[in-house]
Amino acid sequence: MYPPKFGYVIPESVKEAIEFLESHDDARPLAGGHSLIPMLKLRIIRPSYLIELKTLQELKGLRKEGENYVIGALATHYEVKNAKIPLLSQTASVIADPQVRNMGTIGGSISNADPLSDYPAPLIAMDAKVIITSSKGERQVEFSQFQKDMFTTDLSQGELVKAIVVPLLQGYKTVYEKLERKAGDYAIVGVAVALKEEEGVIKDVRIGLTAVNNKAMRAKASEEILINNSLSEDLISKAAIAAIDYADPTTDIRGSAEYKKKMVKVMTEKALKSLVRQ
Repeated sequence: MYPPKFGYVIPESVKEAIEFLESHDDARPLAGGHSLIPMLKLRIIRPSYLIELKTLQELKGLRKEGENYVIGALATHYEVKNAKIPLLSQTASVIADPQVRNMGTIGGSISNADPLSDYPAPLIAMDAKVIITSSKGERQVEFSQFQKDMFTTDLSQGELVKAIVVPLLQGYKTVYEKLERKAGDYAIVGVAVALKEEEGVIKDVRIGLTAVNNKAMRAKASEEILINNSLSEDLISKAAIAAIDYADPTTDIRGSAEYKKKMVKVMTEKALKSLVRQ
């Protein structure tokens, strides 16, 4: 199916892009296009204009800033993968295929808010923040609050994601485990874990789940089971069972809701057991 007709705008600055967004309520920003273009072809969305962002240097780049990484919204999955950011780079390496990783962007991905996408699991586990820019200035919002529902974010008209801020996670063991039908597919279940130990005792742990609900979930009950304890088969099993409570999946071509719930336990166990070997 061909997309409906639309205008194509190439702004020279973020300010110009925002001004156009403010004056055209059905315009959509275009980053890599790997989330937006399929929706256009299926006519799920029918914008009057697409605003090309790829030329805007203000939205590019990755850098360390204090105890954090600041990732420009236009950073591609390939750039995130090569940045060696704990947990996030590992996640970027299993997104789709090489072509998508070279073109797709982290800002475009989280703005699309697809509940099956990979980034939300590590971002919610890392307590990431999203920097949003508009004509009124900049504001920063927790990623957990940025994602409102499936395909729905905290962005208002005239706002753009400028960057994502994630902690360095120094001294943490990290892993992202993804269950998929085939390499490069959407997640059936995705589990991100960041864990810090002192003398074998867990002092901090964050567990993020994706593709199991309308938006990414933080498995707080599982974290509470693990904290101030040492990883063991029994403890891992209890934490994995607790993670199921955060899953409310739907039946689709990737499996039944019942199957996906079972896989939450399996993949959480797999993630935690892999950290024992790190």
